[in-house]
Amino acid sequence: MIFTVKIIMTKVQWITIILIIAYIIWEFIVQRWAASTHEDNMIRVDLVIIYPVLIIMIIISVYQYFKTKL
Repeated sequence: MIFTVKIIMTKVQWITIILIIAYIIWEFIVQRWAASTHEDNMIRVDLVIIYPVLIIMIIISVYQYFKTKL
C-alpha cells in the first residue's frame, strides 16, 4: 500500500524555508570572503539583523505547524 501525506504549508512557513536557505548561502559566501581577508577580529554586524529575523520566523512557523496538528 502506498500512503500519501499531503503537507499543507502556510506562506510564513514557505518564507521561513526560503530565508533559511538564503542564510546558508549567505553564510557560505561570507565565510569564503572572511578567509580571503585574513582579518582576525571580524565583527559580523549582519548577524544582528539576520538571527532575530530567523528566530522569529522559525518560532512562528513551528507555532503554526503545531496549531494545525492539534
